[in-house]
Amino acid sequence: MSLINKLPASLPGQTRAAAGVPGKVDADKRTVEVVFATETPVRRKRYEGWDKIVDFDEILTISRAAIDLGRLNAGAPVLDSHTRYSTSSIVAVVEKAWIDGKDARALLRFPTLGIDDNADRLFALISDGIVRNVSVGYTLEKIKIIEPKKDGEVQQVIANRWAPFEISFVAVPADPASGVRSEDGAQLFTLKAE
Repeated sequence: MSLINKLPASLPGQTRAAAGVPGKVDADKRTVEVVFATETPVRRKRYEGWDKIVDFDEILTISRAAIDLGRLNAGAPVLDSHTRYSTSSIVAVVEKAWIDGKDARALLRFPTLGIDDNADRLFALISDGIVRNVSVGYTLEKIKIIEPKKDGEVQQVIANRWAPFEISFVAVPADPASGVRSEDGAQLFTLKAE
């Protein structure tokens, strides 16, 4: 059984972290290309009642029809770890965002060297391959719910319409298929399921 829900605009923003690898860094232009979202399921938890925790998998649909890139393409902020309560946590700006197959990508530009010590530090760590993890802040506008069919499965919540409003570099990722990209756009390593 599946349900389609249209969500109210007043829901709080969500975040989703994703791991990647450094590589597509332009030191002269101080830009970094990232994949900020894929359709990789991310395990979430929610409360039912006061004390029951229910697992579900959230899947962000990656398509031009599903993602409203308006805020990103208007120069959305790039943050340090989703900290959005001060302009001092802004380390870069989104220059452009686009869909490439099943990847949601963005080109991020850092400020001129010497303007911001935090941005300089983060850009250096990304360039050196130390910081590899990207996350996206977004709102959900329309979802489809697919109930589990057998024991051991969990409910799937598929975001059929969603709107990213910031990109962050984070320490711990959720989506292993996203992050900073190599020169040819591919990841430099792969994760193996155990």
